[in-house]
Amino acid sequence: MASGTKIGLDIGYSSIKVVVLSHKDKVPRLLSLGHIAAPQPGIVSEADLDLDAVSKSISTLIDEVKPPTRDVVVGLPESRIFTRVVYDLPFLSDDELGQAIRYAAEEFVPMPIKDVNLYYQVLFRSPKKDAKSRTVVFVVAAPKLLIAKYLKVLTQADLRPVAIETELIAASRSLVSFSTYSPTTLIIQLGASTTDFAIVSEGLILLTRSIATGGIALTRIIAQSFNFELVQAEEYKKVYGLLEDQLEGKLYRTLKPIVDVIVTEAKRMIQAHETQNKQRLIKRVVLSGGGAQLPGLVRYFTDNLGLEVQEADPWLGITIDPNLKNKLAVEGPHYAVSAGLALREE
Repeated sequence: MASGTKIGLDIGYSSIKVVVLSHKDKVPRLLSLGHIAAPQPGIVSEADLDLDAVSKSISTLIDEVKPPTRDVVVGLPESRIFTRVVYDLPFLSDDELGQAIRYAAEEFVPMPIKDVNLYYQVLFRSPKKDAKSRTVVFVVAAPKLLIAKYLKVLTQADLRPVAIETELIAASRSLVSFSTYSPTTLIIQLGASTTDFAIVSEGLILLTRSIATGGIALTRIIAQSFNFELVQAEEYKKVYGLLEDQLEGKLYRTLKPIVDVIVTEAKRMIQAHETQNKQRLIKRVVLSGGGAQLPGLVRYFTDNLGLEVQEADPWLGITIDPNLKNKLAVEGPHYAVSAGLALREE
C-alpha cells in the first residue's frame, strides 16, 4: 500500500465510516477519519441506482478525509455471511483440510458451496495423529455475489480494494489485545439493523452470531409507543435510553423487551462457548457500534450478565493526536470496525 497507509471502510446501513492509519512507525498512527450518512436503501439493495448512490457517498467521504492512497480494506456485514467453528474434525494435513472444510461447510451454508468463497483459520491442531487427536477450524463462507457487489461499489468510487474481511474479525482486531494475558471477551456490535456477537480469546474468534435486532427496532418501538415521529423518537432514545429514573421509567419499560432479546442471545453465546471451552471462561464484554452509547446500557448489561462490561475503545493500539483524545473516546464505539480494518497488517 502507498506509503504504508491503510484505509478501513465500514459501509453500514445507516452510516459509512472511514479510518486512515499510517503504518510507518512501530505503532499505527491515525491520519484522519470521518463518517457520512448512508443513502437508503443503500448497500443492502441490488439495484444499480442504489449502489451508485453508495459509491457517490463513499467518494464524497474520501474527498473529505483526503487519504494519501486509494487502497482500501472493506468489511462484510456479519448478517450476510456464514461462519462456524468446526470442532469435530480429526487430525488432518493441510491438503486434507481443504477438502474436509468443503464438506463441513455444506452443513451450515444454506446455498451451493460453488456459490461462496471459503476461508478458514486453524484454531487448534493436535501435535500428532492418534485416536484422540483433533483439528478445530474457524470457517467463513462469503457469497460470491455479495463480494462482487462490494467490489463494484468500490471500483465505482475509484478505490482499490486490497482485502475484504468480516466486520467482526475487524472489530476483534481493534478491541481485543491479542496478548495471552488478555481475557476472553464477548464483543457485542450493536448496529442499526442487526446485533453481532463474537467471542475472542488470545486473538482467535471462537464463536460468532448475528441477530436481526438493532437500533432501528428501538427507535420504532419508541415512535409507536409514544406516537412520535422517527426523528423525535431517535432523540429520546439517545438522551434517555435505559435510564430507569427518567420519564418515570416509561422509556425504560418500552425499550427493555427489545434489549432483553440481545441480552438473552448474549447469554446463549456465553453458555454455548463455555460448554465447548471450559478453560476459556468469558471475563469481559465490550459493546461497540452506535448502539453501544445508549444511556444506561452498560449498567443494564452488567446487571444482567454478571460480567465486566465496557464501551469499545478502538484507539488503544493507535497513536492519536492528544488534542483529539476526548472527542475520539466518545466516538470510539462507532469506529471499531473501520479502525480494525485499517489495522490489518497484510
